[in-house]
Amino acid sequence: MKEQLLSFIADVRSNNMISSFDEANTKQAIILRPLSILRWNIFDTSEVQPEYSVSSKRVDYSLRINNTNKVFIEVKKVTEDLDSHQEQLLNYSFQEGVKLAILTNGITWWFYLPLNEGNWEQRRFYAIDIIQQDSSDIASKFIDFLAKENVKNENSLKKAEQIYKGQVKDIEIKRNLPRAWNKLISEPDDLLVDLVNETLEKICGYRADETIIERFLHSNVGTIDCMQKINAPKKRMIRDNKIQSKTKEHNSKNFPPEGTLCRFTYKKVDYNGKIQNGQFIVDGHGYFSTFSAASKGISKTSRNGWCDWEIKLPGSSQWLLADIWRKKGT
Repeated sequence: MKEQLLSFIADVRSNNMISSFDEANTKQAIILRPLSILRWNIFDTSEVQPEYSVSSKRVDYSLRINNTNKVFIEVKKVTEDLDSHQEQLLNYSFQEGVKLAILTNGITWWFYLPLNEGNWEQRRFYAIDIIQQDSSDIASKFIDFLAKENVKNENSLKKAEQIYKGQVKDIEIKRNLPRAWNKLISEPDDLLVDLVNETLEKICGYRADETIIERFLHSNVGTIDCMQKINAPKKRMIRDNKIQSKTKEHNSKNFPPEGTLCRFTYKKVDYNGKIQNGQFIVDGHGYFSTFSAASKGISKTSRNGWCDWEIKLPGSSQWLLADIWRKKGT
């Protein structure tokens, strides 16, 4: 199964035509193949039900076991922005009590636990990018979450819940660590006072009276919050400068050649550009040093521009996704 999935991933990455696929082509050429590999009978509508009705709407696919909906899959065309379709899918899933849902454009696959608590982003427990991520990891995750046997015995849900709970745990730890520290130093016990005193002695050779240390700890409640506010902008500036420097260097080596035409459709509006003098010029929007910067300037959201923009190389008549060109190392 895994080898077949790896072959599927390689075929998608090498297909120069996928950026021109409409929704129907995306379903036929991309979505149904991995479902078949994962042992779903795509020719049995009692198992893979297309256009499943939910109230007056329809979900593109319902994966069913013993006449019970197990997974909803909503499909958009390859170049479609998925953000605006999350609410629709989760509402469908919630109405039908479906515990696992997927929103995909064939390249990006977003996995949700619709019945869990939290906003859309929190209920999206995992994301696959067929172009960007390691092929072996992608194949393993497809098996974990979508293999028919794993869905049937609910191992897919167990794995999903583990990831979801891990994410919630990380959020809560980060949110409460400063509070835990502040509580600890506002109510210092003998062990903490002794530890500070031992460290002080190692540094300067002197031990302090315990009351001095207790007063010091009390006076520094909230230090973590204050230091974060003071240091974060500077650290962030240094980090962002490093990232921008690396990104600029990366794109200077991998930007498409001079004269390459570019296009991007966002919320039904077409944007056109061109590679010129080592920069990306978007008509009516100015100069950009990266595809992602252009996408962000247009959409006002953080995006991977390589997966947004289609390009047509000089002398070529075909349009292809910029990221496919990059992955080929052309």
